[in-house]
Amino acid sequence: MASTPAPQDSELRNDRRIVAYGLGMILLVGALLFIPNLVPSSTHEVVSDLVHARIVSRTPAQSGAQPSATVVILDGAQAGARVEAQLQGPSSQLQLPDYRPGDEVVVSIDHQPGAPIAYDVVDRWRLPLLGVLAAAFVVVAAAIAGWRGMRAVVSLILTVGFTLRLLIPLLLLGWNPVVLAVVFGIAVTALSFLLTQGPTRTTLAAIIGTSSGLLITGALAAIVTAAAQFTSAQGSEEIVTLGQLVGNRIDLSGLLLAAVIFGGLGVLNDVAMSQAATVEELAHVDPTLDARALYARAMNVGIAHLAATINTLVFAYLGTALPLLVILSIQVGSLGDAVNQEVIAVEVVRTLVGSLGILAAVPLTTAITAAWQVREARTAQPALPAAGESGG
Repeated sequence: MASTPAPQDSELRNDRRIVAYGLGMILLVGALLFIPNLVPSSTHEVVSDLVHARIVSRTPAQSGAQPSATVVILDGAQAGARVEAQLQGPSSQLQLPDYRPGDEVVVSIDHQPGAPIAYDVVDRWRLPLLGVLAAAFVVVAAAIAGWRGMRAVVSLILTVGFTLRLLIPLLLLGWNPVVLAVVFGIAVTALSFLLTQGPTRTTLAAIIGTSSGLLITGALAAIVTAAAQFTSAQGSEEIVTLGQLVGNRIDLSGLLLAAVIFGGLGVLNDVAMSQAATVEELAHVDPTLDARALYARAMNVGIAHLAATINTLVFAYLGTALPLLVILSIQVGSLGDAVNQEVIAVEVVRTLVGSLGILAAVPLTTAITAAWQVREARTAQPALPAAGESGG
């Protein structure tokens, strides 16, 4: 009869695992901090400097003149300076916020050759509020999910950090957006799953399922986009603006394909890990199940999950495009004509292509995990005693 590990041994293994994870997370965060600034210096020539400032007083608005205010700059090279700044809405919106003396704001400093420096209040200063919200998220995650919740938070930080420090600079350097999206998505998925779930066969199966879904999504997005003959902007004002800023440095069509891939990545992670975990739990509950039965039962769960998951993806894109849909419903009489508009057709393609990637990932992840679980159970099964031997 196999001996049961002593509680002390189990606690020691857990302590070692925690130390190993802690050291690994420290090394990853350290690597993130030491990544050099890869953003091309030429990109900074097309943007204005943004600084933190406080409104001291509002200047009375004159007829036909843009409202302005006196602000004191709180950081940067001009910290402490008082300047006159024009008041604008976020992203140059026509609707002007109700700026008041004492409000902390963001000021844009525009340096144009041969012209005086222009100062514009472009938005409110929200970083303290966002910091409090982020801290609350960390506390709640730790309180509910414990050590695994903290690992998930670190994984999130690393994902955002590597996106800002590595992915975006490489895009600005002219790397292929679709290749970057697939490689980066697979790398981030592997890193996230290994940090939160540990190096197990279930984790590996979820990584393979997510990677397969990403590859399918990328291939379908490229094929369908080419067949639909979308323009390089694909109805996106942001892409038009980006094209004006960076010229031909970035493949704009490829960038939108990369956006399709990233749009489905979170949901792919969810369904792949859920299916892998479901198979593992079913195998533990009933070790007598063979791979076919294990696959069938897990797919029952996966199919129920898929309906809600695809709805999640649809509502995510719907939330982004809702104002546009309202505008089109006013301007275009026929539903078919509205859907045919490039800006709507692009969202339809994103939703359906992302959903197809998810649909493909579920059975693949389930099949891989079921096969591995059965093989592991057979390997761990003790040999039957020979005839005539006593089992006592």
